[in-house]
Amino acid sequence: MLARVIAVLVMIASAGVIAWHHRDDLMPAPAAPIDPAEAAYQACITERSAGIDTMQADGTISADQASLFKSRADALCRSQAGG
Repeated sequence: MLARVIAVLVMIASAGVIAWHHRDDLMPAPAAPIDPAEAAYQACITERSAGIDTMQADGTISADQASLFKSRADALCRSQAGG
């Protein structure tokens, strides 16, 4: 009888350790609210970067020009997004 009680206690303790170890998986933290300005910036820079990458892949512009265009696109998107 004592062995069964000890076995049950060990099982409960093991389940507790596993639950504590995976607490972030079991109860994830609530997602932080997305800033509308940041979302607008991300959408803008993603669109512009894709166009610049396409032009570079086609050979229309060089790597140096692509870097310059991306920095300008970053400035443009930040000014449009308000930050």
